[in-house]
Amino acid sequence: MSENDTDRQERGADKGQEEADRGTFADLGLRAEVLQALQDMGFSAPMEVQRQTVPVVQSGRDALVQSRTGSGKTAAFGIPLVDRVVDPDEKAVQAIVLLPTRELALQVAAEMARIAAHRPMTVVPVYGGAPMGKQVEQLRAGGQIVCGTPGRILDHLRRGTLKLDRVRCAVLDECDEMLSMGFQEDIERILEHTPSERQTMLFSATLPEGIKRLARRYLRNPVHLKLSADFVGVAEISHLYYTVSGANRESDLLRILAFENPGRGIVFCNTREETGRVAEFLRSKGMEAEAISSDLSQSDREKVMKQMREGSIRFLVATDVAARGIDIDDISHVFNFSFPDSPESYIHRTGRTGRAGRHGVAVSLIGPTEVGSFYYLKLLYKIKPEERTLPSEAEIQARREGESLQRLRKDLAPEPGLSWRALARRVLTALDAEHLLASLLKERLSHTRNRPSAAEAVADNMAQGTPEAESEALGFATSLDEPTPRREGEGRRERFSDRGRDEAGRYGDRERGRNASGRRPEGRGERDRARPGDRLRRGDRVRRDREPGYGDKEPLVSEAPMASRGDRPAEEMSPPQITPVEAAPLSVREGRDIRASDDFMSVWNEDGEESPRQAQEPVQERTRTRAPSRSEARADEIRLYLNLGRKDRVRADDVASLLQDAGHVVPSSDIEVMNTHSYINVPSGQSEALVLALNGREHNGRALVCEPAKPRR
Repeated sequence: MSENDTDRQERGADKGQEEADRGTFADLGLRAEVLQALQDMGFSAPMEVQRQTVPVVQSGRDALVQSRTGSGKTAAFGIPLVDRVVDPDEKAVQAIVLLPTRELALQVAAEMARIAAHRPMTVVPVYGGAPMGKQVEQLRAGGQIVCGTPGRILDHLRRGTLKLDRVRCAVLDECDEMLSMGFQEDIERILEHTPSERQTMLFSATLPEGIKRLARRYLRNPVHLKLSADFVGVAEISHLYYTVSGANRESDLLRILAFENPGRGIVFCNTREETGRVAEFLRSKGMEAEAISSDLSQSDREKVMKQMREGSIRFLVATDVAARGIDIDDISHVFNFSFPDSPESYIHRTGRTGRAGRHGVAVSLIGPTEVGSFYYLKLLYKIKPEERTLPSEAEIQARREGESLQRLRKDLAPEPGLSWRALARRVLTALDAEHLLASLLKERLSHTRNRPSAAEAVADNMAQGTPEAESEALGFATSLDEPTPRREGEGRRERFSDRGRDEAGRYGDRERGRNASGRRPEGRGERDRARPGDRLRRGDRVRRDREPGYGDKEPLVSEAPMASRGDRPAEEMSPPQITPVEAAPLSVREGRDIRASDDFMSVWNEDGEESPRQAQEPVQERTRTRAPSRSEARADEIRLYLNLGRKDRVRADDVASLLQDAGHVVPSSDIEVMNTHSYINVPSGQSEALVLALNGREHNGRALVCEPAKPRR
């Protein structure tokens, strides 16, 4: 049995134990018809909100339920309504459910109809944007449960086509959303048409003061079920954030999508203009994306949602208002392209993923102006998001290759046989082995995949092997300014973005990681997080005839020969008037580092006594390369990143034990544990297998992420 099969069995056993702890629907004393309907729907055990809410509603008490979107609350009020509250023999509206959007009204009505499949009841959805006549016919035919939006229900009340004088129960679902949309007055007018002795249930993910006032006015001695106070920090949702400059968010988002490679996701924007711009940008890069906003007609909106459910659309780009009512269970990621205006909006956004017990990921792009809001959110909801840096082209390519390798291992036969192994050895020794293997992989992978991953969609836009084309496909080379004119004798022109410029319009100091005052920028940590296209290339020289000021045009750039990474550039980038003082190189003698300076320090002689260095007798010393420490990988090693650190209460020995459980032995001396993560030095040939073995595993309820570490600068 493979390790993956064992993991699946263990997860299945854990899930079975969890369902056993929750009990069964039969324990709630439900009718046989309702139990049969729940079985037909695939419900095996009640979720927490259902287990706690159903008995309260069955007892006739009012309820104030604080529960997140996607936690199963529709069935929490739908089951008792169908089971006991509504009388199927009475052909009148006996229950009314108020919802913020048309989509949510349709979805809730459809689920309640499935719960009532074996009971003679009629559920009628009532919402705007649909023909009034059909709704009137359904109401006159004896609809007993009405699920609708406040505006359309008020319209029916004014027309006299809806009577609420026999309502036994009123449900306010997503109440905080309805209040934020300005429906409070409509809600109050609707409730005034219902009997005062009705039962009332109020469901909300958050409890702002407006909700509390509404509850005090319309609920009688309610039972308060607090099921989501800190739900954004639950294990089902991982919170990540990427620090971005804010100047070119679309390209930053594309990098993140290519690296994270979500199954299906929602990209949240703050304005309708942003949704259209972002969706168009993603489509231009090969992503299946559509914008959804309040500008869409109901038919167009339903068409987009249908495509999303069928899988022909992978990313929805939406505003908070347009996303209300989106009810798709298998959204793996939500992306905050623009950080939400309020903590409550963050709650509702993240509630679109991690639904029904699935694992979800919330990813935020945090610009300089959003740091304060994000910090407040972390304090308010006690979440500990994981910080990540924007991935490079090499990291995206490595992720893509790893996904392809995983797909191959999953699809291919476990043991091909000796004859095929012999042929494989012959192919590997052929002169054109690389070409043959690449052709086989291309043919195999193009037939086994249904659609490209996010990384593959980006890579497919790249030209064959040219770094400039790859940068353009990922948005690295996008410049808001016109390029500098080509000068005589130069082979090509260089472009660079405004993001390489500081607030005073200067470039040179930023290249060395310092601002104009000579200090390093605050908050950058040990690693410069600027993207490759954000700074001048090494070897370029800025011509400064005068000190540039705010509002100056782009400085002229002369092309110097490009130095390879790690080599000394041909010309320093400091201004001409500054003459740098070169320090003497380090050398080694008798195990001690010394400087080739007359009076810098003393050395040890062979007798163990200290003697001063004599200037007139320079010592010809043997230089050698410093041996790598724990924090550095040797030439034959790969340095890996693991998202476990001291804050997770792990030490190097703990990480070593974890690696041993995954089938890899790594000494503790090759493991460096930091505060939020760890680094592991492993032989180059073992790095890929170790990454595959660790990714997807769990440690104390946390999903592990292992990947090649970014090089230190």
